[in-house]
Amino acid sequence: MATAEPCATVRETVSFEGVGLHTGEPCRIAIHPVSEACTPCAITIRKGASVFPTRWDFVVDTTRATVLGDGAIRISTVEHLMAALWIIGITHCDIEVLRGDEIPILDGSALPFVQALQAVKCTVDALTPSPSPTVWARGDAPDMQQLLWSAEAQLQPPAEAALPHSMSGLFQARHADRYLGLAFGGGVLFGYIDFPAPLGVQAGAFPLAAAAEQIAPARTFGFLREVEALRQQGLAQGGALDNALVIDETGYHNPARFEDEPLRHKLLDVLGDLYLCGARLTGFTLVAIKPGHALNVQLARQVAQTIFAED
Repeated sequence: MATAEPCATVRETVSFEGVGLHTGEPCRIAIHPVSEACTPCAITIRKGASVFPTRWDFVVDTTRATVLGDGAIRISTVEHLMAALWIIGITHCDIEVLRGDEIPILDGSALPFVQALQAVKCTVDALTPSPSPTVWARGDAPDMQQLLWSAEAQLQPPAEAALPHSMSGLFQARHADRYLGLAFGGGVLFGYIDFPAPLGVQAGAFPLAAAAEQIAPARTFGFLREVEALRQQGLAQGGALDNALVIDETGYHNPARFEDEPLRHKLLDVLGDLYLCGARLTGFTLVAIKPGHALNVQLARQVAQTIFAED
């Protein structure tokens, strides 16, 4: 079901600073409270004079990270911060990029964001309603709550034992052997990934309500054999053992936080990318089979466009 909880922002500015995972450059952001609430969800990115929403139609790249942009401005690796905002329940804030073109990677997970944001979360009661809606460059911001309630009434939760292809009433995204499906009800995250040895297959189910404890701490991961090739492509310039789980020819090169940490991190990415649908969804069941950023954003688009069609 769609969230019925009060909208929330931060009661004071919170700053984060660190290296960018892909650029390798120093990055600094500040998350500011908002003083007006005209829609149930409004999260923006600001750099200089450029301001745009964190929304699927502002995604400009999904190569190894989700990149949002508007014109010449491109901000990379937004998925961990967006996942943290979703987990904490922050629906209104302004993300100001003060240095660099990437969200700092911190420890490679969403946990530092979750811990800092949880301490300053406040409800929308502290905000002043706006007399008119914000207008974005690519269309008016919709009344997402009304649309979600309308869509919710027509969705049925999946049967517990159903396979992904047999589920009905789903938001779905597919590409080859990759699949994402979402339906309201159940509140469970199902994940499946399959990588070459030694990582192999990882699969599991996690309560959606326990994402802060079971999903947020999972770090980004990579294979030692791929590092040089990625860096030649201008990627992973800031990757290190203190901000990533590295996999070598024998297994985990540095200590893992969970036995299935890569699987959990893939689900973290899905939650962050899904928040780009423009609304904070809750109470859903998600099936993620070999997910990736491009497919995640495709699901966010499907959710948004289906909800819009119910208007």
